Amino acid sequence: MLWPLFVSVVIIVALWKYFNHGQNDLARLPGPPKAPIVGSALAFIGLTQEEIFKKIIDLPSQYGTRVVISAFGRYILHIYGVEDIEIVLSHSRNITKSKPYRFMEPWLGTGLLVSTGNKWHRRRKILTPTFHFDILKTFLKVFEEQSRSMVDELRKLTKEGKDVLDVIPFISDYMLYSICETAMGIKLDSDTSQTKIEYKEAILDIGSIVMERLTKIYLHNDFIFYLHPLGKRFAKSLKKVHSFADNVIMERKKAYDRGDVGNAVNGDNGGSKRRLALLDLLLEAERKGEIDLEGIREEVNTFMFEGHDTTATALSFGLMLLADHEEVQERIFEEYKSLYGDSDQGTNMSDLGDMKYLEAVIKEILRLYPSVPFIGREIVEDFMLDDIKVLKGEEVVVHIYDVQRRADLYPEPEAFKPERFLEVDSRHPYAYVPFSAGPRNCIGQRFAKMEMKCALSEIVRKFRLQPMTRGARPTLKADIVLRCVDPIHVRLIPR
Repeated sequence: MLWPLFVSVVIIVALWKYFNHGQNDLARLPGPPKAPIVGSALAFIGLTQEEIFKKIIDLPSQYGTRVVISAFGRYILHIYGVEDIEIVLSHSRNITKSKPYRFMEPWLGTGLLVSTGNKWHRRRKILTPTFHFDILKTFLKVFEEQSRSMVDELRKLTKEGKDVLDVIPFISDYMLYSICETAMGIKLDSDTSQTKIEYKEAILDIGSIVMERLTKIYLHNDFIFYLHPLGKRFAKSLKKVHSFADNVIMERKKAYDRGDVGNAVNGDNGGSKRRLALLDLLLEAERKGEIDLEGIREEVNTFMFEGHDTTATALSFGLMLLADHEEVQERIFEEYKSLYGDSDQGTNMSDLGDMKYLEAVIKEILRLYPSVPFIGREIVEDFMLDDIKVLKGEEVVVHIYDVQRRADLYPEPEAFKPERFLEVDSRHPYAYVPFSAGPRNCIGQRFAKMEMKCALSEIVRKFRLQPMTRGARPTLKADIVLRCVDPIHVRLIPR
């Protein structure tokens, strides 16, 4: 009964917008062919995620650096030019994420990733100190322990004759263990209880469901989605994730109130005190009245998503690239030996800072395979791109993947050449934005790079990597986080 009414409203709104598009500058910009009412939507209907990705990255070669896709009266501006990207990302008021991010709100609430306006500014102010240099030092031990545990598991596999690694699920597991310990203070890898296994499975399931929903327009409506089997599965997984996180928060709160938590600044993990977690810093903010328990849940779940999937993706592509470039592996290995020789001592912050070549390698990995290939903004205040007026209510998509592969900015853009980032950088500051930029840049970028340095240096120190097929690159697909269609396999040879 409600379905015909819903369709009628959509058609009426679309017709009104279509016949009033003359006042909108975006309607005159180039883009895929537009039909009445449905706009460019027909060009994408029925395509797979990989076909959508290919179609989107081919747009600038067909239409230039400003491309408009329209659908049912909505205009979505896709930008590929560094000057336009700077205007959008540096805007102090247009910081609202685009509509697809709302599909994550049942999981993340309106935490730092999704929130906007005054709430976002308040949360950013509260959370910025949690990524201070002195706090990050306390997490370095976790990164190091997880990296060594990962290498021990790899060594065990090679001894069993399993020298070919399916990279993505393996790395994803260890990044999940690492973020669980740093964000919530729990060792997910050492506990085989059913609740923790279910939590791990549910958190991975939620991510895949969100992405599947994104590509199926008919599931964008909440009412239809939650009647669909995919929506029912989402609700079931969501219940497990929230229940687990809530229990951890309450247990950690009791420990915090007892003083059973490591010292934040000095990293005091002696005695019976537990190691510091990001959750403890949020509990301190709650004690000061800066955030409530619902807010803590939002930010813990946000940490879990942003600190797991993105880093796992970057490391997976990184191992693929290293396997294809033995000379890069050897330079990483030699840099490590120049710092430690044959010693097996632990890494410190100063040593990480001295790994200049590894830093360049990580930058080049993220240039070619940024974990978040596109960033969407819903415009809340009119602004100008030269003579083009972008109106409130429209959407803008920043193409990080494409701008970082432009030949005029990066000679031989498809080649893996870490030395690009050892040279004096004369590029436009918005030509390289894997962690976004401007006021809404990634708060955890130093955290992520520290974790990647620990993992890559430990793997290269113990193994030589070889590709299964030299020069092969995976087919990519459209997603909030960059993903590939097929597995990535790497052969491991112990040093």
